[in-house]
Amino acid sequence: MKNTIQQFLKDTGAKIPLVCGPMYPGSNPELIAAVSEAGGFGVVQPVSLTSLYGHDFREGLRLIKKLTNQPFGVNFTIFGGANKKYHQQMQEWMEISIEEGVKYFLTSLGKPHAIVNAAKQHGIKVYHDVPNKKVALAMRDAGVDGLNCINWRGGGQTGIQSAEKFMEELHDIDIPLICAGGIGNANDFQKVLDMGYAGAQLGTRFLATKECIITNGYKQAIVDSKEEDIVWTKKIAGNNSSLIKTKDIMRGGLRTGPVINFMLRQPKLKKYARMYLMSKGIKNYSKTTFDDSVQFWQAGKGVGNIKSIETVSDVIKEFSQDWQH
Repeated sequence: MKNTIQQFLKDTGAKIPLVCGPMYPGSNPELIAAVSEAGGFGVVQPVSLTSLYGHDFREGLRLIKKLTNQPFGVNFTIFGGANKKYHQQMQEWMEISIEEGVKYFLTSLGKPHAIVNAAKQHGIKVYHDVPNKKVALAMRDAGVDGLNCINWRGGGQTGIQSAEKFMEELHDIDIPLICAGGIGNANDFQKVLDMGYAGAQLGTRFLATKECIITNGYKQAIVDSKEEDIVWTKKIAGNNSSLIKTKDIMRGGLRTGPVINFMLRQPKLKKYARMYLMSKGIKNYSKTTFDDSVQFWQAGKGVGNIKSIETVSDVIKEFSQDWQH
């Protein structure tokens, strides 16, 4: 087993280097717990857990702990000063996570320095989402324990470069690299481990499981879709988001208008534009979670290798059978 894989398994407590990434929709406690219970590693998306699925954050974490005695992580999206109310809420969620014994944080978007400092005081590992080499090296220097490499095949907010390019540029970095994007089956999983990654983060594959609380129509759309059915739009978060092509997605086009485009080009305005777009996107994703007539279906380019709706246990069993320990 590669040293970085061993390190990632040690950092997470997982038995197989397979992560269920934080999703909106998708981070219902039953899904997170099922992934960790089966030997993978579930990561909670707090807004999804609370606003979408209706759990008090602390009680949601405790529900996961009732469903499994295996470890899981929590994701924190950092918007800096763009939304003070959210920043305060994130701080509260982080304190609760520490109190409830969570030992793994996944940070996204902003600078994680304050979270890294707090985490180190409590023996918590921090991994950070990165889109390229420049950010990856900056995050390593900030003290994170590992990097979540978001490639251009991922669902939801997707990346800008390939999994291969990440490995070409970061192969000699001294912390674990996790491949995030485009992994639909066990063969895809083995390929990224063979490239040199320490593990893989999946989203779309776990959406199409029996434990995930989204509509059956959404799950079936994932099974029925091919890679060419996936489109990118900037209307959700100000950067590319990956979704299944539907009438709802195509209505009004895939690009943002001139005012938002201007704001996204301005360093001081960019975070406000992204917060505005994401708030609209969350409303649409909330509707699509429970209503098949609203079709904002996030998915990555691994859909072509997802052939059926299965239990989490069966998915992880399939992936672990071919894993070269």
